[in-house]
Amino acid sequence: MKHTSSFKVLTFCSALFLVMLAFTIDSSAQITKTLKFCNDNTMYEEFPNNSNGVGEHFFAGTTVPGNKRRGLIKFDALGEFIPPCATIQSVTLTLHMSRTISGPMNVQLRKALQSWGVSDSDAPGEEGFGTQAEGGDATWRYTYYNTDSWSTAGGVFASDTSAVANVDQIGYYTWTSPKMAADVQNWLRSPNNNFGWVLIGNEAVTATAKRFDTHENIDTNFVPRLTVTYVNNTLPLNLGMFIEGFWDGVTMVQDTVTVLLRNPTSPYAIVDTEKGIVDNYGNLTVCFDNATAGTYYIVLKHRNSIETWSALPQALNSSSNFYDFFSAANKAYGNNLVLKTGVYCIYSGDVNQDGTVDGTDTQLIDNDSYNFNSGYLATDVNGDNFADGTDASIAGNNADNFVSVVRP
Repeated sequence: MKHTSSFKVLTFCSALFLVMLAFTIDSSAQITKTLKFCNDNTMYEEFPNNSNGVGEHFFAGTTVPGNKRRGLIKFDALGEFIPPCATIQSVTLTLHMSRTISGPMNVQLRKALQSWGVSDSDAPGEEGFGTQAEGGDATWRYTYYNTDSWSTAGGVFASDTSAVANVDQIGYYTWTSPKMAADVQNWLRSPNNNFGWVLIGNEAVTATAKRFDTHENIDTNFVPRLTVTYVNNTLPLNLGMFIEGFWDGVTMVQDTVTVLLRNPTSPYAIVDTEKGIVDNYGNLTVCFDNATAGTYYIVLKHRNSIETWSALPQALNSSSNFYDFFSAANKAYGNNLVLKTGVYCIYSGDVNQDGTVDGTDTQLIDNDSYNFNSGYLATDVNGDNFADGTDASIAGNNADNFVSVVRP
């Protein structure tokens, strides 16, 4: 029998145990950290509503009759333990395999492409058949039982393999590859894309199943571990900013924003440029690979907004930096922000990116509106994927007020 979990495992685990194997204050040196796992589960093909959210084991491969088992594993909150701008050098997943019905079999890791969950389901016995899913569990049919489904039963995952290991008899096995490092790099920079990996055994024949131990295993020596080696030689910058047309007073349409660092003195040369996606609540993180710690003007550029500079040059360090463009008009050079529903926003409507909102911009919007153009358009000033009168109104108001870029 298994121990009973005293808490419900959530998608974002707040108690991830961390072992730091190495640390140095030299930001260019390699740092290695090992994370113990937070979320895992099993999908059972012939029992599409079964799960094993807090069981001690998860499975990959096929049963004797040929029914598939697929494991799910996800390391949440990477950014709590690894700097968000770190450059990942290598990644190794270590699992303990504790039961097998076959000889050596390849077990693949594939990047999961949909979010999935774990709840309180706890399979009996050897756990090979799972048990009735609890609300929020991943199953063969559901990402979150019984409200959200996989777009394809059995899990949705990348067509290419992140890594493969040949798993034979009981013992420890490791998966490592440049593709795994790329997966973790992506999750670190874009946490909302972190859905973990799907563990897939040999499904071409019967009786290939392998049982691996989970983070709930009573023997902590057997729990999964993710070992990440990285260097932290980039300059991080966290920004708070809102786009006038994209902000509706509650949330904002996500979009790509370009952030430039410029020298603090004339001619204000560009030192580094990075792009990032500002989220629904105005959060934007960028990582500068070329700039070093120093003092810079921060400049925002967006596809149909007015270029906006920080009010003053900002001292940036190599560990963490934050600047907001939304709390007051004087956060921007020349107070060049507009107040909209409680926050200050960068001005929208500079469709042709010439630094001024004027009749040329409104004419471009009118043309696309007349032709019923839709999609990712520069003329879509409010981010609803249509060029229409709403966009023309925003640009027209700013044109009437002679809105333009203000630079030092």
